[in-house]
Amino acid sequence: MRVGILMRVGILRIAACVAVALTAGVASADEDILYWMVGSDATVEKDGVTTSVSSFFENYGAPEGSAFAARVRVTGGDIQDGQDVFLDLYIPGYGRDEGGGAYGVEFSDAGGYWGAGVPTGNQSPSGDYSAGTPEYCFTVELGNIDSSDNWTTVATSASATYSSLGNYIHQTFDINPGQLAVWAPTAFSVPVPEPSSGLLTLIGFAFLALRRKRKEA
Repeated sequence: MRVGILMRVGILRIAACVAVALTAGVASADEDILYWMVGSDATVEKDGVTTSVSSFFENYGAPEGSAFAARVRVTGGDIQDGQDVFLDLYIPGYGRDEGGGAYGVEFSDAGGYWGAGVPTGNQSPSGDYSAGTPEYCFTVELGNIDSSDNWTTVATSASATYSSLGNYIHQTFDINPGQLAVWAPTAFSVPVPEPSSGLLTLIGFAFLALRRKRKEA
């Protein structure tokens, strides 16, 4: 079963990567960092019914040994349609966890708070997406991760442009997380699944049959 991001890194991994983290792995002193989280006040809308995110998770029917997490997807700019791009995670004291953003941050209790990254927010390097035409957009995805680290998206927030998140973007090393504004979307919705190719084929045959009946009539 997955654990939170700090535990996921692991003591052995931290010990092995300290030297790298202090050089190339550490964000530069002026790198932009997006502070974001999902709190207990978030809600999920499904089939016209809105419930708290915790209730949604409880009723989801997650497989044993899985966990729920949140991550930030990046779209727009020069990112191609269908390309999976996620904000990395920055771990203070150790540096940038390359690729860790794809696995997200697990929902858990932290000092009396429940959520993903509560109460001070997750830190994600965002400077790579500060400019672009069209502008880059960020979407928080909620997902279920099984024991093999396979991610299933269960709900998504509305997308927000980089420029609209200016109040939540800060710089590393010269900030006090406890005093910073954090992007915390509260409204999520269950994505509508796209029809499968088999279903589209059946629909096509149904239309053909209908046209033939009309011609015969």
